[in-house]
Amino acid sequence: MSSIAVHGGPAPHAAVRDAVDWGRVVVATLARGVVATLLGLALWAAAPALIGWQPTTVMTGSMEPRIVPGDVVVSRPVGSGEIATGKVLLADDPDQPDHLRMHRYVEDGPRGTMVTKGDANPEQDSTPIERSAVHGVAFLRIPFIGTPIRWISAGEWGLVAMLALGLTAVLALCTIDGSLRRLVEADDDTDGAAGGPDDAAGPDDAAGPADGTEDGREARDGTATGLQTASSTVLTRRASRRRARRVRRLRRVGGGAAVLVLAAAAGVLLPGAADAAPWSRTTVAPTATFSAGTATPATALTCTPNGDGSVNIGFTYNGPPATSFSVLNTNANTIAATGPAGSTAPIRVTGSGILTLGAVVTVKIRTNWAGSWHVDSTATARIQTALVGTNLSCAN
Repeated sequence: MSSIAVHGGPAPHAAVRDAVDWGRVVVATLARGVVATLLGLALWAAAPALIGWQPTTVMTGSMEPRIVPGDVVVSRPVGSGEIATGKVLLADDPDQPDHLRMHRYVEDGPRGTMVTKGDANPEQDSTPIERSAVHGVAFLRIPFIGTPIRWISAGEWGLVAMLALGLTAVLALCTIDGSLRRLVEADDDTDGAAGGPDDAAGPDDAAGPADGTEDGREARDGTATGLQTASSTVLTRRASRRRARRVRRLRRVGGGAAVLVLAAAAGVLLPGAADAAPWSRTTVAPTATFSAGTATPATALTCTPNGDGSVNIGFTYNGPPATSFSVLNTNANTIAATGPAGSTAPIRVTGSGILTLGAVVTVKIRTNWAGSWHVDSTATARIQTALVGTNLSCAN
């Protein structure tokens, strides 16, 4: 009896399936690249702390465009004799206890002090810093890796949740080609079993005569004899697959543990906030005294929505004439809008002046006088920003 092997044609839609499979491989590879990049940036931001350098997260924009909010800047400790004009220094902020200032050293001040200035600020800082207050000189910038710290500090939990969901999605995409890799491993196991010792000599070969002549037995005897070996081969393949699955599970558990360890290390070693203080911060005291009288803050702040997605911040002011009034975003310590010179009319604030999505922003009114003298109101108003877009509304 002879048999004829019948070969079917190509499977339908094979090209489409191949394209989809390749797409899964590409997407998973890109997702793993994103995860590796984020872990690498976190490592660069945290590891220098192990050798005594100081990483800090930039919270404000006074050093833009070179250093932007959310960057992590690593400062290298230096002696007082190594501090040179033009360097970006990390030092204790004399205007805010327990805060850091990261500004550029522009000139020498009185009695051996140093005058600093933010690159984005029009004026020098009003209070010089002592050389003994310097923690180090900025040496390395890691872009944007500190942005989650800035969001948490500002209470922007909506953005934090969106980031967590995005990272979860990226981690899920890392595994979408897992079934393809398992198929490859299964094929390798099958090839190994087919070419293994069990197939070196078949059962009929072992039982047949040495001279190669037929002994008159029917073919079914040989087939029946071979059943035990086939079952053994199946068991061997199943055991191989079970071992492969255990190895894959161990790899996944080990990879997840490694990610958790790296994330925990980054959370422990990543820096606290370093405020790149704006130029208008002048004194620790809430008021400043002039020869013409005492600085008076604005009171009774109100928020009124406009029909174009902006809001008006109104206030009451009964002090001496001021140069201007500004709306201070206390979440980011930046100016959101400034009214006309000398006018006490409500100040219009647009979304482009806040640039914070899906958060409640607390604002104050800053009263400005000549130079960099100012006083901030103790009264506040609250603005709600849109999760998508730049529309603003008044928060309760």
